[in-house]
Amino acid sequence: ALELLMKHCFCLAILDVKMPGMSGFELAEFMRGTKKTKNIPIMFVTATAIEQNFSFKGYESGAVDFLLKPLDNHAVRSKVNIFIELDRQKNELGTQLETITNLMTALEISKLEAEKANASKSEFLAHMSHEIRTPIGAILGFSELMKGEENSPENNREYMEIIERNSHQLLRLVDDILDVSKVEAGKLNVESIGFSLIEMLAELVPVMSLRAENKNIEFKYSATTLIPDFISSDPHRLRQILNNIVGNAIKFTDKGVVELKISFQGNASIGTLTFTVVDSGVGISEHQIPRLFLPFSQADKSTTRKFGGTGLGLVLSRNLATALGGRLRLLKNSGAAGCTFEFDIHAALLPSTKLVGEDAIVSYRRPHTRPDELRGALSGLDILLVEDSPDNQVLIGLYLTRAGAKVTYASDGEEGSNAALSGKFDIVLMDIQMPRLDGHQAARKLRALNYHTPIVALTAHAMMDEQVRCEQSGFTAFLTKPIERNALIGAIARIADKVPQTFEHVSKVVAKSLRI
Repeated sequence: ALELLMKHCFCLAILDVKMPGMSGFELAEFMRGTKKTKNIPIMFVTATAIEQNFSFKGYESGAVDFLLKPLDNHAVRSKVNIFIELDRQKNELGTQLETITNLMTALEISKLEAEKANASKSEFLAHMSHEIRTPIGAILGFSELMKGEENSPENNREYMEIIERNSHQLLRLVDDILDVSKVEAGKLNVESIGFSLIEMLAELVPVMSLRAENKNIEFKYSATTLIPDFISSDPHRLRQILNNIVGNAIKFTDKGVVELKISFQGNASIGTLTFTVVDSGVGISEHQIPRLFLPFSQADKSTTRKFGGTGLGLVLSRNLATALGGRLRLLKNSGAAGCTFEFDIHAALLPSTKLVGEDAIVSYRRPHTRPDELRGALSGLDILLVEDSPDNQVLIGLYLTRAGAKVTYASDGEEGSNAALSGKFDIVLMDIQMPRLDGHQAARKLRALNYHTPIVALTAHAMMDEQVRCEQSGFTAFLTKPIERNALIGAIARIADKVPQTFEHVSKVVAKSLRI
């Protein structure tokens, strides 16, 4: 019995009182003194008439009941079944208790994580407020200074450059936040179009060189192999990654040099472009590395205070590199001596692609489009602009009239749809968020009445689902605010020359700047 009790778990022990070597009472006392068996219910079996002292001894030994010989089959079954049921209920309660304990633990963990997330959210919102207010403060401040009558043309030109620079910084911040939201929603889309890699690099180099010069450091670039002059990929996303990784390297480097190395491996039709960014900056400590690719996170708070930034760049860049068929990684970390990031992308080559050296970047000169060159680009076009913001009406109207177009204005969807039906226009430009009828309602109304004039959506909602909604509402093309003049005029010129065009084709056209 002892051997079995040590090896197995029992819900009930039925012990004969009189046994050789060790009586039932002695075995019961042993069971009650052992941790593994002390809680097992015991029923004694005896042929002895139950006297009071015998009964006391049995209960003192831990008995819960007695069975008298000769045994009654029904009584034995009934009593044993009671303890089997009690054991089952005990096990169920134990399982439930364990489940409740686990739930309470999970709840406590969730509570702590929620509190941590709430604190992180508050910290992030405060940080975003700072990042947004900083360029807005510069824009408002220098706009106010431009009103001064004592300003020279040179003063106002300098102020305008500061306003433009901070406006672009604010736009990049908003775009990064939207892109990270797309990543988290699984809606980040990339396209594959042919473009000049040399042109992109030629535009990047002077911008990064100027940033480095402003910090009294050096920016260098080199092509360690011949590289293709034209590739098929997503130029906007590749530019984002380069701006983030090279920009980060310059931001975190106070002395020394930042270097961009470019290489290509592949054949005449396809290959891999690799970009390596080496800096001599502050480096990354070992405990900071796991936080590098977390959204809304920088190495630590002191990094944010000292260098600024949103903590969105690396996580967004890694997802973009993955979407372009490659990956981004921290290749080398030398602590205070700087670090090396490397990313690659899948690159399809065009039939006319040539492999060139880095001297092609130096010698590249992009044709410059002067404002006066846009005059007349839209001559003869009659355009209806449906926009509820008076300031946007003035701005977009100036873009269009200076390009030679005649512009009619409407301030909401109802007024705009009525004007479209009563007049003869070559193109309708329509804002989305408007009173009375919004842009979607107005476009659907016009298309339902067999209105075939191209309608271009103007919206500050830059998410992909809004573009899909615009296509479903009957828009011909889609432009996001802030409206870029060259993109606007280029889209209108192309639509006017090639009517009708599909929404997909026009959307790709709109993404490119007008070249004259």
